[in-house]
Amino acid sequence: MKHKDSTQLMRAERKVLSDLFPLALELPQLSDYQWKKQVFKRGDILFRPGKPCERFMLAGAGRVRVDLQNPQGRSITLYRTEPGQLCIHSLINLISDDVYSYVATAETDGWFCWADKQQFNLWMRHSETFQHWIFNNIGGRFKQVIDGFAQQSFVPVEKRLAELLIEKLGPEQTIKITQAELASELGTAREIVSRQLSRWQKEGWISTGRGQIDVLSFEMLLQASD
Repeated sequence: MKHKDSTQLMRAERKVLSDLFPLALELPQLSDYQWKKQVFKRGDILFRPGKPCERFMLAGAGRVRVDLQNPQGRSITLYRTEPGQLCIHSLINLISDDVYSYVATAETDGWFCWADKQQFNLWMRHSETFQHWIFNNIGGRFKQVIDGFAQQSFVPVEKRLAELLIEKLGPEQTIKITQAELASELGTAREIVSRQLSRWQKEGWISTGRGQIDVLSFEMLLQASD
């Protein structure tokens, strides 16, 4: 990630963090720490493969998607990180002193606060409560990732695609998303998504356009998701 200038947290932002991470920020060494703030914009790459992990981050606002990409450019979405959650990949790399293997992309504008790696290591060495919180987060987030892969393996693409469209449906029955993005979310090939969407379009369930899908029969999508 190309770091922009960091600033100190304002009092209101510290209140946001204490609400999002109450257990962690009850610890004096964390609540009294002078966190740095980093703002990001939608589309910013927050980290990419091969780069060292140098920051322990707490998200105050915004949503970040973490993808696995192959050399040909195909990607699979592993998980998302939102305020109140920690990034499992960053935590593992901080603990193991490893570099990033995945790509993190901001899906919305937002901000996070951060402490450097040296400070993170001090907290890990001197606070059992902090250690317990970190390892609990790793365990919980890792289970989410495994559950996601299990769903990709055992749940038909048609059902998962219907569920995803319903999840992303906007108030005007329109979903702003490309077929490549849908394929990445589902961990499948774009061609498979395209065939399924074409089938639903012929049946009158949806209408597809450039970068968007209009849902014409929510009831039929709901039935396909059951």
